[in-house]
Amino acid sequence: MNVNQQWRHGALMVFRRNFLSWVKYYRSSILLNFGEPLTNLLALGFGLGAYVATMAGVPFVDFIGPGLLAVTAMNAVTFDMTFEAYDRLNENGIYQAMITAPLTVPQIVAGEYLWEAFRSLLYGSVFLLVLLLLGLVHSWWALVVPLPLLVTGIMFSGPALLVASRARNHEQLFYYFTLVITPMFMFSGVFFPIARLPVLIQDFIVLTPLFHVVNVVRALVLGHLSAGLVWDVVWILGYTVLFSWLPIRSLRRRLTG
Repeated sequence: MNVNQQWRHGALMVFRRNFLSWVKYYRSSILLNFGEPLTNLLALGFGLGAYVATMAGVPFVDFIGPGLLAVTAMNAVTFDMTFEAYDRLNENGIYQAMITAPLTVPQIVAGEYLWEAFRSLLYGSVFLLVLLLLGLVHSWWALVVPLPLLVTGIMFSGPALLVASRARNHEQLFYYFTLVITPMFMFSGVFFPIARLPVLIQDFIVLTPLFHVVNVVRALVLGHLSAGLVWDVVWILGYTVLFSWLPIRSLRRRLTG
């Protein structure tokens, strides 16, 4: 077995371990990851949507549906990666055991990324099916949505793993959700366009990853493709490459001292 084969084999072993662990509690995991976005879709899309007829020229529920799909992918990855990685590193010593397997830190990180890409694809695709059943999918371009979902899984798992590798207690994980994830959820174009916000706030929002994922997913689901999506795709890929490498050094420092 050559070096590349060994590297892939190690990453797949980490993926397999996570999958077998998830199978034991998949029912509660599905309920947790779908409960909030589905509630938001029903309460806001059809409830508030009865009073807010359109948003950005489309029915309100059609506008927020794709945005909540992107949120589903983000939450499924972020919550799992932060808390599970923290526990594997600080509570049950799973990462330490993997190092003695022996696996390398890049193999562990790659395996985690594969797993989170799978979770993003799974939960995002099922939510897309819900949108389809509700008549909220308006273009065959929606068939392409699984591709950004896969990248989204890696994109959000990088920062989450970095946070988990640096946190010294569970409370520090909540800082990430309160100061980063929740503001992105509220202000990344999920519920309203950002065009009327102050310019300074707009400039900050366009630096956030969820904003670009929402743009891409909404364009594919509604069939509103434009040249501006090229910038969103480039930004997503660049952000993913940058943050996919950062956790390796931090995790290696924790595991090897």
